[in-house]
Amino acid sequence: MPIGTSLKKTGRKGVVARQSARTPADLMLLAVTPLTAAAAFVGYSAWKLGGVGGLDPLVYIVAGVPAAAGLYFLGRAKKSIVQIAAIAEAVSIAGETGLSESELLVAETDTGPGKAWNELVHTKLFAASTTTGATHAPDASMRSDIAMLALESHTDAICIVNQAGRVLLSNSAANSLFGGSDQDLGNTELRDCLDEDSLAAFDDVLSGRIQRRNSTDILRQKMNKKSEEVFRFSVAPIRGSSEAFAVVVVQDVTRQRHAERSRHDFLAQATHELRTPLTNIRLYVDEAIEAGDDDPKSRAEALNVISSESLRLERIVSGLLDISELESGARSMDQGDVRIEQILEYLKSDYEALSSASGVSLTFELSPKIPVLHGDRDKIAGALHNLIGNAIKYTPSGGSVVVRAEDDETTLRITIEDTGIGISDKEQELVYEKFFRSEDSRVSDIEGTGLGLAFARQVAEMHGGELRLESELDKGSTFTITLPKPKLAA
Repeated sequence: MPIGTSLKKTGRKGVVARQSARTPADLMLLAVTPLTAAAAFVGYSAWKLGGVGGLDPLVYIVAGVPAAAGLYFLGRAKKSIVQIAAIAEAVSIAGETGLSESELLVAETDTGPGKAWNELVHTKLFAASTTTGATHAPDASMRSDIAMLALESHTDAICIVNQAGRVLLSNSAANSLFGGSDQDLGNTELRDCLDEDSLAAFDDVLSGRIQRRNSTDILRQKMNKKSEEVFRFSVAPIRGSSEAFAVVVVQDVTRQRHAERSRHDFLAQATHELRTPLTNIRLYVDEAIEAGDDDPKSRAEALNVISSESLRLERIVSGLLDISELESGARSMDQGDVRIEQILEYLKSDYEALSSASGVSLTFELSPKIPVLHGDRDKIAGALHNLIGNAIKYTPSGGSVVVRAEDDETTLRITIEDTGIGISDKEQELVYEKFFRSEDSRVSDIEGTGLGLAFARQVAEMHGGELRLESELDKGSTFTITLPKPKLAA
């Protein structure tokens, strides 16, 4: 019960009638305190000197100034303090039922806070809480409208059913899911719309065998039959009524299921990729220890393998960190001028030895003037490093790799074209997934982590560009990374 609702209006006076013009006791005490202190100071000084005649005039000044100041400020603030006290009283009774506007008014002056308070009262800011009493509860029709608005605001499919399983209330998402259209499911037998698994959960709750929420996941083939949708079907009893009702909620959890599966696959692949170099390092450490000084050749070979596997492990961990930081946004992108021409010249000199040793022709066809971009130089260089490195690795001896850089008014396109083993149609989208390795038997003999293309694609996207792939099995692949050019100032 709100404070004051039990008071009777009979005989109740408004704030003005109860408002006293006297100075509040606390304010009087505040003013009397310096007067008392001044009197005590003068009396003590006179007692020490044997009478008031020997007092220095300065003593009266020191004692009189605080006392005079206290009296001055008391007189100046008295009216405002009185009005503030009245406003506090008005606020304290504002929640009482049956109050009229006049009962909340206070005595005012032209400049005091009472005038501002009375203006607020006149604008009826308190009308809802003072003139009409407690807020009226919505009637049944209003509650029904509110319930429907709440249901329609949900993207999940929601139905209210009775014990017989007939739909009493449903939102548009439920109408679309169960009925295939926006037509209301009202009075529809929901059992006719359920599969075997969801029907069992539905009947368990309606029959009373289960007195709590019952859930099950439903797999449904998409119309293109290339993927599945996952729906979480939940049914829970509605308590507090003499009749048995239940609420049915169906959520699309396809993305969550896919994210969970991707996370599990990622952990499994990461564990596998890390285990191989770690196992080799451990084995060759034991071999180097056993060889000791008696077999320097075997020890040197073991140390070479350990060094090679350590570098491999470092590449895997670095790739994982790069992917993880880009996906989580934990590492901010450095912003600065990116001279693509310098990056490509560096990559050309870096890969000439590898391409020559592999018997692959490496050619750079660059436009005369490559624009300067704005972004993260190291990330763009890393993405191009992965793309060119992959092109050389997956191109057999005698093949060729061509790197081109072209631009138009808005974008710069860097194309890496090879005559390698190519990528099948079904794997062209999968190559961007972390740790993916092709089922092609020729790929298994080539070292790789399956992280390079995932990293390159994310770098392109975080710069506002994209990475595209065109490939034909046994004929080669073409990766094109497009990056936006800086907008010229007007």
